[in-house]
Amino acid sequence: MAHIAIFLMPERGHVLPALGMIAELVRRGHRVSCPVTAPFAAAVTECGADAIPCESTLPAELPESLYEAAQLALVEAESALPQLEHVFQQDPPDIVLWDIAAWAGGVIARRSGAPNLLLESLLTSNGNWSLGAAVVPARGFDLNAIRFFTKVQEFVGCSLPEFVAGARRRIALFPREFQPEGESFDERWTFAGSCLTERKFQGTWTPPADKPVVLATIDAQTCADAARGMPWHLVTKGDVENPAPNVEAYEDVPQLAVLQHASVFITHGGLAGVTEALHHGVPMIVVPRMSDQKLNGQRVEELGLGVVLDTVTEEGVRSLVGQLASDSAISARVKDMQRMIHRAGGSALAADAVEEELAR
Repeated sequence: MAHIAIFLMPERGHVLPALGMIAELVRRGHRVSCPVTAPFAAAVTECGADAIPCESTLPAELPESLYEAAQLALVEAESALPQLEHVFQQDPPDIVLWDIAAWAGGVIARRSGAPNLLLESLLTSNGNWSLGAAVVPARGFDLNAIRFFTKVQEFVGCSLPEFVAGARRRIALFPREFQPEGESFDERWTFAGSCLTERKFQGTWTPPADKPVVLATIDAQTCADAARGMPWHLVTKGDVENPAPNVEAYEDVPQLAVLQHASVFITHGGLAGVTEALHHGVPMIVVPRMSDQKLNGQRVEELGLGVVLDTVTEEGVRSLVGQLASDSAISARVKDMQRMIHRAGGSALAADAVEEELAR
């Protein structure tokens, strides 16, 4: 079978959404090599892939601006390329999949001549709708921006649009229905929906027997204080002082296990978490921090899948949890989207797209 190299930005919202696809490719008999930093090695090896060690330059938290995040992505790619290029020269892949923020993978594919596919873990772009135009303010003459994109061109070997267009196909790890202007994307885009798999590396979780569950992965202390005395059980990520009996706090929440039982999800609105919530039929309170998260939150509200909150407050959390848990219209729309995601094809469809390109 084939040797498949998969390059992902070493960040939760980019690695975790691809795990189901990786596991499915391994299940079909392919050998998958995935460069990852140490915190993600267990996730990749649990799927049966080979984890290729790689050091990262990324900070613990990405900046709010997508343009600033792109600058960090270039530094990351410049660091990753010399660590990895010789590995794949000695063990050439038959095909390369690279995350939209993992440019080193695209460069390795381009230099080796291997066919390559682009993995979309952010909303994607075509001639009708552009993520960049939606989240990055229009710039006039900006010498710093010119210098940055010149550096990008020098690194990737061509203009950035040409570099991205070199991918033979794109696999979006979210549903077409969530993508703005989704109906305008042609057969070059495969909208797989959610590509989930079991995550034993995050541990297990047992729901309470007598209370609805709320999952919060942001502002742990505020959400924990809001939960005190409320008729629901909060599972949150982060440190909490003096938690109430109906609050569980984790360093790393077993998110999929909790979402199976959750009534509401409080999130920054990264596309990975949004897709996981919709896969499980859970409405959301979105409190965006990054510019792409603001766009995702806007999309959640437009589609009637939850609400956007500018700032987390105890009063706001209590009010909106109660509102979402009892809103039958939002619940119906979330269930509709859940059915669309389940029909999309998930990991099997993503693996089919890879195998179709291998057979070309």
